[in-house]
Amino acid sequence: MVWISAALASLLASSALASIEPILGGMMEPRATLLDTRLEDANDDSLRRRQTTTTADANMTQWNTDTAAACMSALSTLGGTASNPSGTAVCYNLFSLDTNAGTFMADLRLFQVSTPFGDFEGIPPEDISVGLRYNGASVLPPSQANQTQTTTKRQSSMPKLLQTYMFPGQIDKAQMAQPMTMGVLEALVMPIVTLTGKNAVGQPVSTNVSANEAAFVNGIFSNEVVMSDFSLASLAVDNITAQLHEGTVPFVLPGVNILIFPVGLVLTSVWLVIGVGFYAFGTYERYNYRDMYRRMKAREGKPSYGARI
Repeated sequence: MVWISAALASLLASSALASIEPILGGMMEPRATLLDTRLEDANDDSLRRRQTTTTADANMTQWNTDTAAACMSALSTLGGTASNPSGTAVCYNLFSLDTNAGTFMADLRLFQVSTPFGDFEGIPPEDISVGLRYNGASVLPPSQANQTQTTTKRQSSMPKLLQTYMFPGQIDKAQMAQPMTMGVLEALVMPIVTLTGKNAVGQPVSTNVSANEAAFVNGIFSNEVVMSDFSLASLAVDNITAQLHEGTVPFVLPGVNILIFPVGLVLTSVWLVIGVGFYAFGTYERYNYRDMYRRMKAREGKPSYGARI
């Protein structure tokens, strides 16, 4: 009797387990699928971040290489002569520029071009601080941005790289309201570079460094040519002169055709007509008065002597 009860209990337990297993399997399967999906998304995000970091590092490495070559090429034309007593020159470029938001990333490199003289004589390059001032923009101070110091091997009269600065900037919102042409943008993001230090007696000295010696030689504006109105007019004259020499455009003798409305000619003609009219009216009145005088003398029996009145 006991073994019959045990067999019956075992049969009931097997049936209950068989009926619960599909339910548990249905509940566990979505969770397993969700866990697999999350693991796959995490792997994709990690791989994407690694690829983005690798791409950014590759772009920055290429940027440093290209900028260094462009700066050295531009500053080598100075012939080892600096335009300021610090004996340094700067190479200024834009890594990025958002014309809609007005944000930019600037690259400033300080080079030793010649031996310091004057107030900066004897001041080590590492004791010289760099200051920037913009007319229409602002940036983080170089000390708060990513600052690196690089020393390269001195080669004859080639410039020596002293410091490299990368700093973000923002164009003033008030300046963004005007029509933003390439020339306006270039003027807004062009800095005034000031170098300061202390001489041998501890007195502060400073000087401005021209940023035009090597500006926008790589990156933004490196392929743009921003010219003044006079330069554009001179270029147009040179182009038309070259076309005349080549015979592509016919020669037109100037001054034989009126190409615009002659406002001056109309005004001059009106004044001429008025002047001639007054002179003619005066002459006519004088002629009538002479005839009247002669008739009056003739009636009186006196000679008019035929003289001019």
